[in-house]
Amino acid sequence: MTATHPAGRYRVAFLTPEYPTELTREGGVGSYVHKTAHLLAACGHDCTVFVTSEVGGRLTDGPVTVVRVPRSRSPAVRGLAWLLRRLDPAAGHMPAYLESARRLAAALEREHERAPFHLVQSANLRLVGLFVRRREGRRHLVRISTSRVLYEPAAGRPVTALTRLTERLDVLAQRRADASYAPSRLLQRHFAERYGLDVGLVRPPLPVDVADRAEPPPGLPERYLVHFGSLGRRKGTDVLAEALPLAWERAPDLRMVWAGPLSGAALTRYRAAWGARAGQVTHLGPLDKRRLYGVVSGAAASVLPSLMDNLPNTVIESLALGVPVVGTAGTSIDELVAHGESGLLVPAGDAPALADALVEVWAGRTFPRVAPPPEMLPERALAELLALARPPPGNALV
Repeated sequence: MTATHPAGRYRVAFLTPEYPTELTREGGVGSYVHKTAHLLAACGHDCTVFVTSEVGGRLTDGPVTVVRVPRSRSPAVRGLAWLLRRLDPAAGHMPAYLESARRLAAALEREHERAPFHLVQSANLRLVGLFVRRREGRRHLVRISTSRVLYEPAAGRPVTALTRLTERLDVLAQRRADASYAPSRLLQRHFAERYGLDVGLVRPPLPVDVADRAEPPPGLPERYLVHFGSLGRRKGTDVLAEALPLAWERAPDLRMVWAGPLSGAALTRYRAAWGARAGQVTHLGPLDKRRLYGVVSGAAASVLPSLMDNLPNTVIESLALGVPVVGTAGTSIDELVAHGESGLLVPAGDAPALADALVEVWAGRTFPRVAPPPEMLPERALAELLALARPPPGNALV
């Protein structure tokens, strides 16, 4: 069935392994899909999200339709996963990823037969776009959100044969699609140079809800720096924990607020290293967006020293709130933060350099241009995305 394209309007499908309507923890991909689908819907486009879920069925998320695609409970899939885990613990996820990708593609086709889509965008997370068919009059885009080869070492894990296989399957999905793009130049270069792919660059739209803030939790320090998001080694949490004692030597009153999931074992380890000053770091755990924005907006600066990233939402949200960022160079954060203008950049993994930056902002360093890049204004970002949705001349939508 061929899509009929109404002038200026698209019927858009998103394939994703995560979305805020589900019980799974919201990640960067889910946040991006939610934001973009709602912005497109506000412009008059018809948006449907297909998401892997513990349950099936349809629901509405404001103007966006959500199709929940249940995960497989097949004994064969579970048996294969059990067998693979005996060979490599990480390999046990592969059968579920492939089966979920197959189910998402099948659900997409059923919905396409009912009412054709003009544009399908799939994430490269968990291979969700691997089985999407090419259709006349329908464009398939793959949005690159990760690279296993780059991310695993930054998370402290080895690059295994399974890691390389997963990335090769990601590349296969991109080759099968009509186009692929990355939000950051870092991932754009990686996939273009390593695999010879023609990868576009489209920045994500700025969040439009940052003004909707709730009061932060009670008991926060009067002045503080904030570290938030998906805390962990890849996000630079270990380096920050190491930098704090060095910073306290020169700024003994420096206080921090951490917001996000963190294991009890990791927090105990950090507090043992901090000793008597452990009370100067307040860990809030995960917060809903409105309360999180209240916490971030009250900070003197955000400290987001990722070892590897892809234009992280935490940095974008901080700048949108007018909060300068202490981040890392060469990790895509330098594509958002101008050193000395909207924050400070230090080498990734360099605890002494990070400590210097913490002391500098705590001492009152000011920044003249704390704002995200203008190409991330919603109307501009959406125009760039929809430009990819238009086929080359001579292959117009009909």
